[in-house]
Amino acid sequence: MQRHSLSGIVAICGLLAGVTTAQAAIETWVSGSGSDAGICPITAPCRTFAYAHSQTTAHGAINVLTSGNFGPVTITKAISIVAQGVEAVINTAAGGAGIIVQVPATAVVSLRGLTIDMRATANIGVSFVTGGALHVHDSAIRKSTVGIGFSPSSGSPELYVADSVIANAANNGILVAPTGAAGATVLLDRVRVENGVDNGILFIGNSTSGSIRATVRDSVTAGNFDPGIFANESMPGATTVMIDRSAVVNNGTGIVARGEAAIRIGDSTVTGNGTGLSTADNGSIVSYGTNKMDGNGTDGAPTSTIPMK
Repeated sequence: MQRHSLSGIVAICGLLAGVTTAQAAIETWVSGSGSDAGICPITAPCRTFAYAHSQTTAHGAINVLTSGNFGPVTITKAISIVAQGVEAVINTAAGGAGIIVQVPATAVVSLRGLTIDMRATANIGVSFVTGGALHVHDSAIRKSTVGIGFSPSSGSPELYVADSVIANAANNGILVAPTGAAGATVLLDRVRVENGVDNGILFIGNSTSGSIRATVRDSVTAGNFDPGIFANESMPGATTVMIDRSAVVNNGTGIVARGEAAIRIGDSTVTGNGTGLSTADNGSIVSYGTNKMDGNGTDGAPTSTIPMK
């Protein structure tokens, strides 16, 4: 009898373990012809990112098998969403954004190959609330209020955007605006921010005691009504932006540093703007003397020039 009882317990434990394993997978799949059922294996893909997210373990990946419109998703764990060779679309929002990132402080979220089109509704493309890092690669974000809103309230999370386009934003293309004591480390590499109604790329350090450290490299901000790149800060040394090998063209104003914000610029082109360079309230724009700055309504001038080392 005792042997029977022990065997029964072992069998039940094994069954429970199987149920636990079946509830989530490290790799899930979605398809335009999928169905939101099961655990989304490649042989039976699911239909939406939201459902696949619920079936994917932390540090796992949601893979896009065939093209489709996969709906909004709130990400609450370290996860990757990967689309390669297919079109993965989000054009509806939940909670005011196509994608909301609200993950633990050390969690990393990676988005690759997405098309987020908010169709001129009052919604953000990608909204980062909490987490350790957000990576956005090979993606397009269109017709949102803000393309990428990066507004942590704690820690010093990281934002990496590469090989992506943010276009036709009703407000800001990329907004970095930590609050409280939060900081932000930002790298924008080969990014195009185009035809926004307000600012192209905006760094706001006024609402935090933390620091913003940003680099914009090999990128273009063009056709935005207000500044192509704008940094604003109330504390000396807290917000610094490096602009390297980039083009700031055909905006209302090219580059603006306000308050105590410091911008450095090298090997870049500023042309076709209403005003090229503008500073106010102790803001500084430091040039390495390797830039092309003419053809603006008013070119403006850097606050200082330093030699290349």
